[in-house]
Amino acid sequence: MTLTLLVTILVISIVTPVFAEEKEKQPVETITIQELKDHVYFLSSDYLAGRRPEDTGYEIAAQYAAAHFRAASVQPLLTTKDDTISYFQYLPLTHVQIEKEEGLTLVTDSGRSINVSQDDYNIVLVVNSITNASLIFLGFGICEPEHGWDDLTDLDLKGKVGLMITGAPFRNGKPVLPDSVHEKYKSYMGIEKKLMGSGFQDNMPAGLMVLAYKDTLPVWKFMSNDPSWSRLDYGDPQKAAEVAPFPSHFFGVIKDDLIDIFFKNQIYSPMEIKDKGFRGYRSYEMKDLKASLDYRVERTDFESKNIIGIVPGTDPSLAQEYITIGAHLDHKGPKDGQIRNGADDNASGSAGILEIAEAVAMKPCRRPIMFCLYSAEESGKLGSRHFVENSPVPLENIMVNINLDMIGRSDVAAKETRKHYVVGADEINPDLRAIIDSVNKATLAWPLDFESRRNDFSKSDHYNFHQKGIPTAMFFSGAHEDYHQPTDDPEKIDYEKMQEISQLVYEIVVELANRKKSIKP
Repeated sequence: MTLTLLVTILVISIVTPVFAEEKEKQPVETITIQELKDHVYFLSSDYLAGRRPEDTGYEIAAQYAAAHFRAASVQPLLTTKDDTISYFQYLPLTHVQIEKEEGLTLVTDSGRSINVSQDDYNIVLVVNSITNASLIFLGFGICEPEHGWDDLTDLDLKGKVGLMITGAPFRNGKPVLPDSVHEKYKSYMGIEKKLMGSGFQDNMPAGLMVLAYKDTLPVWKFMSNDPSWSRLDYGDPQKAAEVAPFPSHFFGVIKDDLIDIFFKNQIYSPMEIKDKGFRGYRSYEMKDLKASLDYRVERTDFESKNIIGIVPGTDPSLAQEYITIGAHLDHKGPKDGQIRNGADDNASGSAGILEIAEAVAMKPCRRPIMFCLYSAEESGKLGSRHFVENSPVPLENIMVNINLDMIGRSDVAAKETRKHYVVGADEINPDLRAIIDSVNKATLAWPLDFESRRNDFSKSDHYNFHQKGIPTAMFFSGAHEDYHQPTDDPEKIDYEKMQEISQLVYEIVVELANRKKSIKP
């Protein structure tokens, strides 16, 4: 018996009786705690081993999702190479296995080698080793000349290693840049936004070392110092820069004990900012120091898949205005020998998509609604980036994107209220936030927080749609204590809350799909 057939039988055995038993119910009422729980327990079982895109567990999850779409009458949208209709959008990925050789070494122009302890840095991403690359201090790496700040003008970064301060500048305890600009860069997620800015266009360095101070960026302390590790890259070399726009060779983090070594005898050190402010601050090519990174890199190409289904609209005049709603299906590999099942992250969001799709299919809306489950979000949002670069419909016809990334828990700040975070709903068109708020008040009246997690705006799949000018909103639990840990298990999910959020999102999607006017600018 094939895997596809086995999973299809499993899903049909779950879905068919529900249709027979609940056919008189309103569609939103079919989004039940029991069905959500069934999905989460299956997707986050040890049997699926964390749903990494390169593992069999992800393939099982993908077949499970496609079988559920099929059983719920959600239609396939894609055409394969052999002209068959499919739920699967294939994307090329590369599994990269990295083994340390000499690691990071610094060499002066006189030939003196400086020992660098593995405890003083983390390498986050390696594509190839480099040898004797010049170093450039990039300051904050911010290029905002219209706001009086430009760290990158006239710097030639190609073939060199840039050293960049995380976050955004403060002066006398206040942000130097306007609040809207400061917000973009102030967290560690701002690194990606810096690299996608105009200052790095066609001027990407061979490598990037981020300066991480213990008192300003505690997130890095959770990073592993293991000199051997693996990761996923986008597998199409022609589009790799578009899909994962990081430096072509390596990306790493320098801890504060090593910063003094890098900047000894240089014309300016970022360590001076704390005491001297920005007197003497400048970006510059560093003298008498070069860096080498010696790692052995082995690559294995493979194909993963996004799962995409559609419920066509009922109004021919709106047939080319698409609503998209999605969640990432993948999670993480083992940690310290323990499986990370990812019940909240993101079996919960995936389960929500499956149930909302089933409900929508029972009573289609005026506009077509596309349901997406993405691969490789945990590896840099690669699946959703592949989707927007290879969209099955013209991007200009996508009216909005809703993203469910963790909908089954509450973080520490929300323990008592069980509030849920909605991120980015007013970034492109404030009308989206107003619609979400209005629908919530008229239906579930669940406590929603639109403000507290703005720094998380770029961290999930909706951000790739945002970059294409599409209004987006992410529904997010917040980073609770089991986030990315082996303890993110299905028995810890708040299924009542998960049902409420899923039903609310269904109501929001139906409102967006049935309203007269598009919200896309």
